[in-house]
Amino acid sequence: MSSGTARRIIRRIGKALLWLVGALLALAVAGAIYQAIATELAERAYPPPGEMVDVGGYSLHINCLGQGSPAVVLDAAAGGMSAQWVRVQREVSGTTRVCAYDRAGMGWSEGGPEPRDADRVAGELHALLDGAGVEGPYVLAGHSLGGLYAQAYAARYPGEVAGVALVESSHPEQFERLPEARESYEQMGRLFAVAPWLARIGVVRLFNLSPVPPELPERQRAQLDALSPSTRQISATADEFSAIPRTTDQARGLRGLGGKPLAVVSAGTQSSAWLGLQDELAALSSNSRHRVVDGATHVSVLYDREDAQITSAAIVGVVEAARDDQAQAR
Repeated sequence: MSSGTARRIIRRIGKALLWLVGALLALAVAGAIYQAIATELAERAYPPPGEMVDVGGYSLHINCLGQGSPAVVLDAAAGGMSAQWVRVQREVSGTTRVCAYDRAGMGWSEGGPEPRDADRVAGELHALLDGAGVEGPYVLAGHSLGGLYAQAYAARYPGEVAGVALVESSHPEQFERLPEARESYEQMGRLFAVAPWLARIGVVRLFNLSPVPPELPERQRAQLDALSPSTRQISATADEFSAIPRTTDQARGLRGLGGKPLAVVSAGTQSSAWLGLQDELAALSSNSRHRVVDGATHVSVLYDREDAQITSAAIVGVVEAARDDQAQAR
């Protein structure tokens, strides 16, 4: 091959690469415009069902139903939002006031400062409940990662906690002691390294990379479908995920609940090792019950109608036990 032919081939390859880069940039710009417009339309179509409360320069969303005390506070899993608690919230609201909220950047809540660890989340929740006029002490109910936040809140504000319900809750040592949990954590870490960028250019929304559980009621499915792919929510999820090492350390600060009522709800399809960790969570209180739901999965304990009723009953049990404790203390 002559030097002239080689130069022509190189020029052609260079032009092709330039066209490719240009096309990718154009697609990224178009995707970013699509994401911005779709997010704005989603927020208009689905305004906050609850109230927005300032917690220090940014506002968080809280939605309360029912009357009575102690109030139940619902904290969602990683990447979750208040709408996912709909089945449990409706059930428990027949017994007491129950409030589902969105952590900073999730659902309808505005973004908050970093690090997005348990101390930050607990402090924001404390300010939110005070600003919303929700009187304590509370029954904290956390699902998955939300369970770690509940544990950290109970450690930081023990006087404001009347009881706890841990629903398929994360354990502070699960990533150290369960190889499958560690492997999943590492895989998710790689995913969340790029997920915010994919959200910004509309890929997450366009290809439905955060699918909505079909078991939820239609209204909540629509809310989740519209809001979950937002850049704000994906970025906040990634920030919370990167703070998990700090969060687990902070959750270890809960040495025990004494005799405060505690319910642990676990999915029967989980491994024996996972259920063993759930037994350890139940040991945080001398007044606890560990309910293993046959056939349930990590998410069906909230989404499936029958499984969610079992979860709701466990939370109501904590409320009733807390009421007994309060009556005896008078």
